[in-house]
Amino acid sequence: MVPVRLVLAVQDEQYIELFLHYVQCSEFQQRLVVTAFSRRDAFLRYIEDSRELIHVVLGESYFMEYKSSECENQIPWICLGEGEMEQQYVGRVSKYQSLHAMLSIVLGLYRGRGEGAVSSEGKCQVIGVYSALGGSGKTTVALNIAKQLGMQGNRTFYLNLETVNAGIPGQGQIQNGGQRAGLARLLYDLKGDDLGKSPISPVSTYAFRHPALQSDIFSPVDNIKEILEMEEKDTRQLIDYIVDSELYDAVIVDIDSAPNHRSFVALERSDKLVWVLLDEWSGMQKTDLWMSYLERSYSALYSSIMGKTFFVVNRYSGEMSVPLPKRGMAVEATLSYISTSNQGMHGALLHSPLFQRDILRLCREVYTEKSLVARGGLVDDKRYVYTTAGRDPLWS
Repeated sequence: MVPVRLVLAVQDEQYIELFLHYVQCSEFQQRLVVTAFSRRDAFLRYIEDSRELIHVVLGESYFMEYKSSECENQIPWICLGEGEMEQQYVGRVSKYQSLHAMLSIVLGLYRGRGEGAVSSEGKCQVIGVYSALGGSGKTTVALNIAKQLGMQGNRTFYLNLETVNAGIPGQGQIQNGGQRAGLARLLYDLKGDDLGKSPISPVSTYAFRHPALQSDIFSPVDNIKEILEMEEKDTRQLIDYIVDSELYDAVIVDIDSAPNHRSFVALERSDKLVWVLLDEWSGMQKTDLWMSYLERSYSALYSSIMGKTFFVVNRYSGEMSVPLPKRGMAVEATLSYISTSNQGMHGALLHSPLFQRDILRLCREVYTEKSLVARGGLVDDKRYVYTTAGRDPLWS
């Protein structure tokens, strides 16, 4: 996951010191980069010069008076106050409270979970699995995340949004899958519901439980044209329909690698995003080109994606031989290389204890609220740098 870049604007320098120290020493490590200011002139100058580098601003109203309509469209602003707080900002949090609670709320607001969202416990989480290149093992990763979460007792739904979906190994042997209306019918009913012509039935009308996957799924669509015709609205309605059913703890979305309406909505709609990489040159180059395009052409979407993405190297052999394509990127997890030659028709649902161990570790990262932490920042015009080992800060 690329760290969330937060600007803290508080007049009290002692508060800034305590804030930065807590972030460095708490479980929020390697997930948050804080740039802090106690002077408004330095703050304004940084906002002007570095607007594209900022993910979210957290500051007192003294600093917030500067907020312009141009900034409002680019950067979320959260007001930090002591008493009754202003309503015009994205959110507002109390200045004097548990810093753990505050940071959880701030990150929840930044990621669009609404005011006061401390965690997603009790709510259905949308976990997207994506890769910029074909053949990376993305679908295998998505299937095994769904399986592992299901085996842990979570109610999961596996949603495949690829243009060509061959289905899940062994699916053809499950008779009750063919007795469900399926995804094609659901897409038709969702369109009809907009016109008031067709009531939406329960999820069980369209989906069925796959015992090997330990999750509910749709049968693959036979007519690819029905998938190609899915617009942004259709995709959003489909994901919201599953989430709003309140039947599931997690929806695992297998996102199409190709740029289309489905993939863009799924990237934006995911609460957490697992981005699958391969340790090979051409794959990293393709990832770099795609990320650069997103950053230039869809800056708001790119910023949102980077704040919730876990970069995962699949088929890891023990040592990285190719550098990551973007500065600031970090590998969050690795998945061991496992030969599928002896896996048979259940090859995508790998039974290797080593691979399942890696998937379980990944699930613990993406399914529960984990750490976010500052690795550096600015106090006025000085740069405040923390070492990852938690040693004394260095000034420059």
